[in-house]
Amino acid sequence: MLPTEKMPTAGRLVAAVGLSALSYYASGIVIALWPYDYNFGSFRLVCAGLAFIIGWRVIGVRLGRGIPQGAGAGLTGMAALLFWLFLLLSFNEMIGRSLDLRYQGPFEAFQGMFEIAYEYLLNVLHVRLGILLAGGAMLVGLVSELVAKWLP
Repeated sequence: MLPTEKMPTAGRLVAAVGLSALSYYASGIVIALWPYDYNFGSFRLVCAGLAFIIGWRVIGVRLGRGIPQGAGAGLTGMAALLFWLFLLLSFNEMIGRSLDLRYQGPFEAFQGMFEIAYEYLLNVLHVRLGILLAGGAMLVGLVSELVAKWLP
């Protein structure tokens, strides 16, 4: 990696802010879709903060390669965001459950983390949300690519 690839650019900033705004909006929809009462706390801010980092580090690195690759970079960033969000949120829930002594040992707790992530995935598996996330991520990638091309 060249030292100049680590420098801040307008394209990286647009990717980070765009993915963060999309994540903040989508997390509000997830809260509305959740099937049972749950204390979400600072869920929206965690989603937006992680999306900012992912947008900067995943989408921002892949800019400057062309319009189709910009849309692909947006989808890659969304996939990375969903992976890390599910991992982080299920880890948080697993820690809470393990403090309540629901697991016999660390391996069972680790296994429980993936069961929680699967349960969360089933709770948010809606076509409209998927279209919003995929379309929004592609739009963020395209706009970031155009900004990176116009403002080098």
